[in-house]
Amino acid sequence: MIRFALALPLVLGLSFCAGDTTPVASEQTSPNGTPYRLIQMRGNEYAAIFAAWPSDWGWRSGHNPVAAYVGADLILAGGAEGYPAGDVVERFADMDGEGRLFATSDHLYGRVVSRKQDFDEAITIANAHLTRPSLDADWFDRIRTGLAQNMSEARSQPSHQGFDALRWAVMGDHPLRALLSLDDWAQFDALTLEDVRNWHSGTVIAQPEAVIVIGDLSPDRAGAALDRLLAGLPAGQPGTRDMTLDYRPRQILLHLPNATEAHLAFIAPLPATRHGGDLEDLLLTTALGASEDSVLFAAVRDGLRASYSFDAGVGNYTRENRFLVMTGALDATKLAEAVDVVHSAYAGFREAGPEGQIEDLVAPYRAAFEQNQDYVVDQGGMELETTLDGFAAGHSLSMVAMSDALTTASLRDRLQGHWPQAQDFVILAVSPEADALPGACVIAKAEDAKDC
Repeated sequence: MIRFALALPLVLGLSFCAGDTTPVASEQTSPNGTPYRLIQMRGNEYAAIFAAWPSDWGWRSGHNPVAAYVGADLILAGGAEGYPAGDVVERFADMDGEGRLFATSDHLYGRVVSRKQDFDEAITIANAHLTRPSLDADWFDRIRTGLAQNMSEARSQPSHQGFDALRWAVMGDHPLRALLSLDDWAQFDALTLEDVRNWHSGTVIAQPEAVIVIGDLSPDRAGAALDRLLAGLPAGQPGTRDMTLDYRPRQILLHLPNATEAHLAFIAPLPATRHGGDLEDLLLTTALGASEDSVLFAAVRDGLRASYSFDAGVGNYTRENRFLVMTGALDATKLAEAVDVVHSAYAGFREAGPEGQIEDLVAPYRAAFEQNQDYVVDQGGMELETTLDGFAAGHSLSMVAMSDALTTASLRDRLQGHWPQAQDFVILAVSPEADALPGACVIAKAEDAKDC
């Protein structure tokens, strides 16, 4: 989970500005007994509630995975008792706020945000849609069709097919792979409103795994708002979520004769964010492959004598299954050479660490963390992630101090103690040439990667 991506206003795209006093975090319990974390931002004119409901929908066979994504959009868009379908977007816009739900492997995330004076109305609207959604049939068809079209367009891209193959290689036949890939077109046609109702009743329950209330709110008002938001939801408990991944180092080539260029990806596991170290990981991936000044960009440009870009990032299949990925597009005739160049560049980076002054690397993130303390959406989203990771209340408020404490030595320790070695990666190439990567397991379909 790249939780710090939530911290950057440019990434988030929606920020509600506020006062300049230092936020204060505390553990609280609502009058109805729901534990939550309160971040008080005095003088802030906005308020928000963030919640994460645990979900095992994609972990069990027999469930249509499309229901989680369609349902997350349909709950709010499809109307509720007293609210016509499609009405909620305009209602929240009038309050300069938003209601949003989105599904991941492990959770259904939700947030409701508004100006402080409109917060009670925003909670009323959100509760009506959470507890009594209309699940309008026309909106159901619209959302399902739109998602299918988006996935069809993505599926036409060779790089997307490559990452599908990687999931087959690492996850095999686990049901969660289908939730992450959505590559079975029959599941879109087979999806019914009853599937969405079943997903909703088993997911949107009265006991979220984590809740953040944030804004210029007293504990009394915050707790009352949370109880009103959750009122009427059923009790429930998700099942066991367990998965074994196969990260054996190997090379796989997905042969797509009609592809116009080759794509190359390296993937290897990283520790889950609950163990800490993801601030270091954020800075390290930036130095490794997130700009024209990065190690990988320079290595591919100089080593392959070409203007290709090669990027690095951190992703996750689940909160417990996090990975480092390096990827880029290039000429198929240079695939084998590119593997050697990237291997060598990564090995050197892992040994030496980032070049230059650490202050220059830290500066933009430190500034973003400092700025977040004036924005309920950014700070609330970060606190939700750190809560799910089991850190103490207010951990997200310590990011500036954590940034100041980073040293070149601590980054190098993170690299050498927790990052994979150069030989530890699964390598997946997509190429119009079947023999472009000698020694690779050559496949014609993404699902064949599970047998490599």
